[in-house]
Amino acid sequence: MLFCCSLSPPGIQTYPLPPFQQQSSSPRKVRSSGRHKSSKAEHQYFRAQSFRARARDQPLRAQAHPDGGYGPPEQDPEAEGHSPGSPDAETLASWLRSCGTVADVRRVHGVAVRSPDGPGIFLANNLITSYVRFREISDARKVFDEMPDRTVVSWTAMMNGYLKSGNYSEVVRLFLDMMASGERGNSLSFVCLLKSCGEQSNAKLGQQVHCCVVKGGWSNVILDSAVAHFYAQCGDVASASMMFDKMTSRDVISWTTMITAYVQHGHGDKALQMFPAMISEGFHPNEFTVCSILKACAEEKALRCGKQLHGALVKKLFKNDIHVGSALVTMYARNRQVSDAQAVFDMMPRRNTITWTSLISGYAQSSQAEKAIMLFRQMKTRRVSVNNLTIVGLLSACGSIRSLSLGKELHAQMCLWEAH
Repeated sequence: MLFCCSLSPPGIQTYPLPPFQQQSSSPRKVRSSGRHKSSKAEHQYFRAQSFRARARDQPLRAQAHPDGGYGPPEQDPEAEGHSPGSPDAETLASWLRSCGTVADVRRVHGVAVRSPDGPGIFLANNLITSYVRFREISDARKVFDEMPDRTVVSWTAMMNGYLKSGNYSEVVRLFLDMMASGERGNSLSFVCLLKSCGEQSNAKLGQQVHCCVVKGGWSNVILDSAVAHFYAQCGDVASASMMFDKMTSRDVISWTTMITAYVQHGHGDKALQMFPAMISEGFHPNEFTVCSILKACAEEKALRCGKQLHGALVKKLFKNDIHVGSALVTMYARNRQVSDAQAVFDMMPRRNTITWTSLISGYAQSSQAEKAIMLFRQMKTRRVSVNNLTIVGLLSACGSIRSLSLGKELHAQMCLWEAH
């Protein structure tokens, strides 16, 4: 699959678009005075506040309608499309941003449809974004398909929806359709495409996209990070590192992308070398950075580094984060510090399967099979789901104490999983 992009460096197009101005079929009237404009703006402001209050106090329900819930809302004199005080596109867009449920979005959509000129490009783009926010991809696609004209923002919003829903092939198809229509992509559309290529491990297409980005003169920290992440997902850590080194500016996401790539592909030592460099350049790690570094400490048996990270950052910033807590338990358990792992486990307000499995494996590897089995029984009592790693840790514990009955129980559990 080959495609070409313009080689001349285009200006990066970003959100938001200029406000859409509704056109009226009636002759244009003489401009009103500033006082009249002020009163109109004041009127729209109080209407927007009223809508937000109603959205907060009670859920708004769209009437059942054969067109998929886009029918007219409950009778509201001010919501009539032909009313002199009909809200403009900017007001409706602000309502969409304040919607708390998809039913609220559909109600605003109904108001937009009833307006004399329809939603328009600006409002349609906001509708697509709002439906995508609530994972209503089919509704977003319906708005997209009904648009007589589209901009790069329209295409990118729809691509982002398919990316979030995991429909990566549709992201690629939409991008190619956008290019066939004569619309040039922007940095965000390239980011969506690169993420889709990475998720599909489509190295050939992703490399073509990278070439397109380079020839087109696109370069910003978000897009460059997406290129590095794409190569890392495809297992090409060398190309990811090369892309990272070429970046003129970086942020915490860029650093975390590269650190995580090293850890996931067995280069924990390089990740541990990068982390001090990141701190020295003034970047504060986020929870993803901390989890990756803790995993590197577990794999490289870097207990001292893990303890320093625990004392310096985790206790202050991420003490209630379940993923960071699980990574800490794993780090201590892999370094045979089971008592420290148990202490972190006990202080966690919430735990998941990974947390329980890490501690069970830690006890099994430390020849404390009885505690591993006791933890497993607590896990079953609390109805926490188990995974293959949980079973592996328990089988190791059963073998060390020669518990045939529990081994048979685990074997039966595995057979049930295979049956389903």
